[in-house]
Amino acid sequence: MKKLFSFLSRFYQRYSATIPLNSHHLEQDFDSPDPANLGDASQPITLIRTGRGNHHILQGLALDYRHKFLYTTHVEGHPEQGVINRFKLNSSNLWSAQDAQKPSALIGHQGIVVDPQSDFMFASAGAGIANKGWYILKFQYMPNAAPSHTQVIQVFDKTYNKITNTMPSITPDGKYLLVRGNNHKINVIRIFKLDLITEKNLTDIRFLYEDEWPIDPGFTHDKSAFQGLSTDGTYVYLLSGNKNKGPKRIYVYDLTGKLIQKMDHVTLGHFDSLSNHAIQYWEPEGLTVDTPNHQLYVLYSIGNTGQFLGRIYRMKIHT
Repeated sequence: MKKLFSFLSRFYQRYSATIPLNSHHLEQDFDSPDPANLGDASQPITLIRTGRGNHHILQGLALDYRHKFLYTTHVEGHPEQGVINRFKLNSSNLWSAQDAQKPSALIGHQGIVVDPQSDFMFASAGAGIANKGWYILKFQYMPNAAPSHTQVIQVFDKTYNKITNTMPSITPDGKYLLVRGNNHKINVIRIFKLDLITEKNLTDIRFLYEDEWPIDPGFTHDKSAFQGLSTDGTYVYLLSGNKNKGPKRIYVYDLTGKLIQKMDHVTLGHFDSLSNHAIQYWEPEGLTVDTPNHQLYVLYSIGNTGQFLGRIYRMKIHT
């Protein structure tokens, strides 16, 4: 009944009066005479990583509000192993990693999140887990060591794509877990109550979801890669795009699956890449919500082959 109610609400619920992101700042014309105007965006943060593969392309980020940390993820090796870096939040625009976790085949290519009510993190399942597109990984971050207290949790069944990055995200109140799946080439968002994992300690929740809804196919049009998923508990923010110089996409949904905001020509960071000829690579790689400051962090990998940095742009969320 809950799933039916949520389905119907997409058609009958009134749109929110608030549009969360300023599209004027996110979708500036490539030929804009005022390329430096970032509007309500804070100055970008550049990330310097440590550990194995620290010059590889970043693949995601997550904030830990309680302990004032930022985490990033990238992969290295063949088969891929996930590496997580930890940064202390500060007021500068150049952040160097405090430490890094050792590579793990359990941690996937893209997508991490911190449980706001515990010391655990979640990630897409990695190459070391068969049919990784059906699973997420729960673990504790361990500096200079392998992840500890790992737990593999099934969130999709065999009718879904088995190599998709599941990209877990958690609402700031710690009540709901969101994951991404792919069913017959249609990307979907599935929503669970997080206490199925944190309190009931279940490891197979694939049939216990509260809701599932499809993502507009335009989001990945022209083979644009699905790069990020995050939520502030009111909206769900999605990021897509490739490494080329073309525009990126940000779509915003409410939790019932209603499309609230659709931006197909995001040029955030483009003018930085034009002004620096050393930057030949400009790929969106993740996003996360800074709830206390009402900001959306958008992560790009920038640089050249073999030498990549992370750059975070912060956009105000209007509430």
